[in-house]
This record gives sequence, structure tokens and C-alpha cells, in this order.
Amino acid sequence: MTMYNSNFDGTKPFSDNCFQANLAANVEQTYTVPGSSTNKYRAKFSFASNANVYVGLNVTAASPGAGLNTSTGNLQFRPDEPLYVKGGDEINLVSPDAGGAYVGISLLSLPS
Repeated sequence: MTMYNSNFDGTKPFSDNCFQANLAANVEQTYTVPGSSTNKYRAKFSFASNANVYVGLNVTAASPGAGLNTSTGNLQFRPDEPLYVKGGDEINLVSPDAGGAYVGISLLSLPS
């Protein structure tokens, strides 16, 4: 696993552990973070700027229906900052877009 290293003026190495998916409309995809709960990672999410993507950490990812809202913890709409995850975590993704959405997740191992 590529280790996080900030010695190069803000640059990050390529990740050697990635996940890419083409989400079908309203079909949840699940990615299990490799390793055990002692392994910690920085997860960076990528998707098109016009994609509607909901990301759940250890919860079902679901998009709210029209006129409804949701208060589910660990569920984010289009996370734009890297997030902290641990080995064994399940990252669940869903898009309500009729054309689906392409999603990428890149992991960088964090020092213990």
C-alpha cells in the first residue's frame, strides 16, 4: 500500500489501491476497504462535476425521494474533501442520475 508522504511540497503519490465503478441509476455499489481496522487510509473520491452521487460509510447509500430529506449519519452527497476510512469499512455508492455516474476512489495508507 502506498504510504502518505508530504515531503514533496503538497504533492501526493499515486495510489496502488483504487476502485472505479460505472454506477447504474439507483443501483448501490459497495467497496470494502482492504485490511483490518488497524489500517487507516485517506480516501479521495472522484466523479464528474454534474454527477449526483451519495456516499455512505458502513450505511446503505440512498438518495432521498422528491420532497423528502434524510438525516442518516455517515451519508454524504458528493464528498469534495478526502475522508478517513479504516480497513474493513464498507463504502456504499449510489446515483439517482438516469445515465448513471462514473466514480473513482483512491486510497493512501496513513501512518499509524
